[in-house]
Amino acid sequence: MNNLTVDPLLNKLQIELADRILHFAAFIDSSFGQGNGSIGNRLVELMQNKDISVYSEDPDQIEINKYRIGRALPFFYNYAYHARCVQGLDWEDDEWRVDSLDQVFREFLEITDNYGIVTSTGNSPSWGSRKTSCRSESFWESSPLWEMVKLCDARHALDFEEEITASDIAILAGMNEKSVRNALRAEGEHQLHSDDGDIVESAEALRWLSLRKSGFRETVFVTFNQEKLPESLAYMEIAPFIKSRLEKLYGDMNWIEKPSKLLGYSYEQMWLIVDDIEKIPIKDVQRIAKVIKVDHAWFTEQIFTALFPEQMQLILYKKNIEYTIITDELDKPFIEVHLTEKGIKNGYIDIPAKLTDFFPKDCFGDRSKDELGASIELRFGNEVRSTDMRVKSSITISPRARFGGYFNKVINAKPGDTLRIIKVDDRVFEIKHNPSL
Repeated sequence: MNNLTVDPLLNKLQIELADRILHFAAFIDSSFGQGNGSIGNRLVELMQNKDISVYSEDPDQIEINKYRIGRALPFFYNYAYHARCVQGLDWEDDEWRVDSLDQVFREFLEITDNYGIVTSTGNSPSWGSRKTSCRSESFWESSPLWEMVKLCDARHALDFEEEITASDIAILAGMNEKSVRNALRAEGEHQLHSDDGDIVESAEALRWLSLRKSGFRETVFVTFNQEKLPESLAYMEIAPFIKSRLEKLYGDMNWIEKPSKLLGYSYEQMWLIVDDIEKIPIKDVQRIAKVIKVDHAWFTEQIFTALFPEQMQLILYKKNIEYTIITDELDKPFIEVHLTEKGIKNGYIDIPAKLTDFFPKDCFGDRSKDELGASIELRFGNEVRSTDMRVKSSITISPRARFGGYFNKVINAKPGDTLRIIKVDDRVFEIKHNPSL
C-alpha cells in the first residue's frame, strides 16, 4: 500500500480499510465465481491495473487512493482526531454527511462486518461479526475505523446540532460515561448542566469540555477566503475551494449564474462541480482555473493528484528522485539515488524500476512476504545486511530491508542527499552516503 502515510494511527486505519476491501472482493468472488479468485481478482485489478490476490492476507496489495472511500478517509480522520473541518461541506442537517460520502463509508463498514465477508479470505481480522460455532450466537467486535466514525458522530453533534448526549460527551472527553454523569451532579464551574440528566446543550458541553485537561480540542474550520492560495488541496477540499472562490469573485447571488455562462454549463452542471470533485470535467480544468482566477498549473496538479494519484505519483516521482545511469567505464559500476523526506523517515531506498538490470534477476520478490527473491548483500557503514529486492510498483524497486537507524542516527540524512550503490561483486553491493551541499 505505497500511499500509506507515516502517521501511525492513520496508517492503522488505512490498513483496516484495505483489509476490508480484500475481504469484500473475496466474498464477491466466492459468491459469483468458483472461489478461485478469478472474479474477485479482476474486480480489484480493474481499479488498480495490477495483479492482485484477494485471498492473500496482505492488505499492502491495495492502493487506498484508488478508491473513493480511501481518498475520503484522511478527511474523516482529521475531523475525528485533529478537530479539523473544511468549511463549505454540506453538514448542517440532522445527520452528518459529507455530500453523502460519509453514509457510503458507514454502510461499507456495516456490510464488511457481515460474518460471511469477515471469514471470506480464511484469515481472522479483529473486526466484524463472527460465531463461536456454526450454530451458536454471533458476536461483534468493533474496530479503529468504527471508533473514528463514533468520534465523527460525537464531534458533529457538538459542532452542528443544538444538543449532545452524555455518551457523546464521554467520547469527546476520552472518559467513561459514568464519569460524565457524575459531572452532571457536581457543583460550581465543573458541573455539566442538563435538564434531564442525559441531554446537554451543545454550547454547555463545549464550555465544560474546554475546562477539562483531557486533550479535547475545539474544531478548527478551514476556510479558503484568504488571498493567498493554499499550498495544496486534499481530495475533500477541492469542491469547497471552488465554491469559495466563486462566491468571492462573483458574489453570493451570482456565483452560480455568471460562472455557468462563462463555462457554458447548465445550473445543474455547475452545482455538480461544487458538490462532488468526481463530476469535474477533466477537459475543462484549465477553463475552470481561469474562471476562479487561480494558477492553471497549480489547479491542474490539485485535480489530477486527487483523481489520479498513481499517475501523478509517477510524474512527481521523477521530480523528487533522480538517478544516474550505470557507468560501464568504471571498474565498479554504480547507480545513484537521491533520498526523500518520506524515504528517510521510513528507512527505505527507492530505486527507479528502469535500473532493475543492475541487480541479479533472481533477487526480486513481490510486495508481500509470500514470494521472496534470492538474497543479495548490502554493506553500509559498519553493517552488512542480507536482503532481497521488492518490486513495489511499475516505477519503483527497493531493498526489502529498512535503513531507518542508519539514515536517522548514523549519517543524519537529509532530503536531497545522495546514496551511491556500488556493485562490488555479482551479489555484493556497497552503499556510500554523499550529503547534499
